[in-house]
Amino acid sequence: MRRLTIALLLTTAGEAALAQRADDNATTQAEDAFGTSVGNESFGLYNPFSVRGFSPVDAGNVRIEGLYFDQQANPTGRLIEGTTVRVGLSAQSYPFPAPTGIADHSLRKAGGEARISPVIGAGPFGGWFAEADAQLPVGETLSIAGGAGLYRDETHYGGDPHYFSASIAPRWQPAAGVEVLPFWSRTRYSDEEAEPLVFTAGDFLPPKIARKNFYPQEWTTRKGESFNYGLIGEAPVAGWTLRGGVFRSANERERGFANLFVDVQPDATGREIVIAQPDSKFASTSGELRLSRSFDESDRRHTVHLAVRGREQTRRYGGDDVIDLGPTVIGVREAVAEPVFDFGAQSFDRIEQQTVGATYELRWRDVGEFSVGVQKTDYSKATDTPAGALPTSNDSPWLYNATAAGYLSDGFVVYGGYTRGLEESPQAPDIATNRNEAPPAIRTEQVDAGIRWAIRPNLKLVAGVFDVSKPYYDLDPASVFAKLGTVRHRGVELSIAGEILPGLNLVAGNILLDAEVTGEAVDLGLIGRVPVATTKRYSIASLNYRFPDSPFSIDALAESTGDRIANQENSFVVPPRAVLAVGGRYRFKIGDKSATLRAQVGNIFNNYGFGVGGGGLFVYNLPRRFSINLAADL
Repeated sequence: MRRLTIALLLTTAGEAALAQRADDNATTQAEDAFGTSVGNESFGLYNPFSVRGFSPVDAGNVRIEGLYFDQQANPTGRLIEGTTVRVGLSAQSYPFPAPTGIADHSLRKAGGEARISPVIGAGPFGGWFAEADAQLPVGETLSIAGGAGLYRDETHYGGDPHYFSASIAPRWQPAAGVEVLPFWSRTRYSDEEAEPLVFTAGDFLPPKIARKNFYPQEWTTRKGESFNYGLIGEAPVAGWTLRGGVFRSANERERGFANLFVDVQPDATGREIVIAQPDSKFASTSGELRLSRSFDESDRRHTVHLAVRGREQTRRYGGDDVIDLGPTVIGVREAVAEPVFDFGAQSFDRIEQQTVGATYELRWRDVGEFSVGVQKTDYSKATDTPAGALPTSNDSPWLYNATAAGYLSDGFVVYGGYTRGLEESPQAPDIATNRNEAPPAIRTEQVDAGIRWAIRPNLKLVAGVFDVSKPYYDLDPASVFAKLGTVRHRGVELSIAGEILPGLNLVAGNILLDAEVTGEAVDLGLIGRVPVATTKRYSIASLNYRFPDSPFSIDALAESTGDRIANQENSFVVPPRAVLAVGGRYRFKIGDKSATLRAQVGNIFNNYGFGVGGGGLFVYNLPRRFSINLAADL
């Protein structure tokens, strides 16, 4: 299941990781500020849908346990322990990095002790949820992890979607160095209201309306289900380590809607358009087989990775029925009976890609690290539309990467790297006349460099610069999602993470971004040089303080966003916004078992603001909210 993702404010598992839900804390467990999720908590400058202004998920840069995974549906938290965004220094020694960064999921692995970890909670807008993760050893070599979750959500725009998720992941370790990890997960969603998307008639913000109020038609609810399942294995082979995984990811939507409010005036009047979408399916089978070996030579370790990757992706989409409901007032529902929809013929995409690659790594104690890799990929995409088949798109580039890091002292590292990739381009948004279409894969490249300074063993500063280039797709003057030029993102990113005082943990980050589009559309004055929805600055800071000899801890999270470009002409911006969340934890025992009560108030000052997305759409930010949950390891 992939929920609608808009630019709003806030948004390696160990042996016994599954059984530690009471200890989930993204702030204390984060190694840097670039993006970490642990259980239900996430924090960082980046996330799987946004890294340096781009989306690793859209680009196809997702991994499970380090292995290539073509994600078509968000993995449930019952399956995934956490996700780490690997970018900059954290991607230096990562085999086969990518220009848009890597979103690396860690599975919930079963340990050798029987345990169940329930979590119940309420909020943030009046909804509730209940989860349970468990592990059960079955003999000396086999253990089973599994979980289920039931969610009755309430959204900041007044929706009340329902979700159910479940997963199971046995773990078989028949011999030393041998591990087999099959897994299966499913998420069912229903009554999922489509968030209202507002497009103003000019260079002005939408009027303020009551939030937590679902004013589109009550019949515009989505439903469907998604699956992620696969098999991971590892074994020693003649002095080498063989790792591999094969995965299936699918999102099957039975019905869908988009709620658009266009030509909105300062007095809240406008037109309501509903886009009804027939059943669709996005699915992919992908995997990787990797052979690795390390050779030690005095203080140097040499490692070689040989890999084969592949995927077969299919998409069925389109056939939408666009219904113009006429004049309306946003924030006020003007109920209309659900019509009989007239769906059209659909389009079909089929992508096949195979990649072979090799990489060499050198780790030299007290000196530095170096890696170089090469990949050869063959890509083809065929599309059948109601108007006929489009020409098949083919590409077969060589892809390169090289990284280096030098240890200037015990706590000071400098690094740099170059990466060239072939990535998927984003899909056309709902406002586009060719909505849901995805252009063929695009060639991308990145150069980055920086430093890491270990101020103390448990406090690290990372500062870096980056330069990422790729073809630029957005709406042209006719609202067709098309290539408009080349986009270049240059920026500076800063992270500090660790314990600054006894019991006081800090994770803070800042990104300064210079995004620029070049090409004929800019030269002709059709669009401005800065992409829509871009912000030049994004800052975050999270503090967690645990009182000495006490079960209590308190925390605070602050986020601040600079001006955001709100139209293609670059003549209008959404003003800066900052929000603050505060919370706390109380740790206690249930018998001899650990439990934690967690409470948090988000946007404590109830600041009112707007997010802006592709095509100049506006959404309202999250208002003040309260959430509470109880987690235990029994």
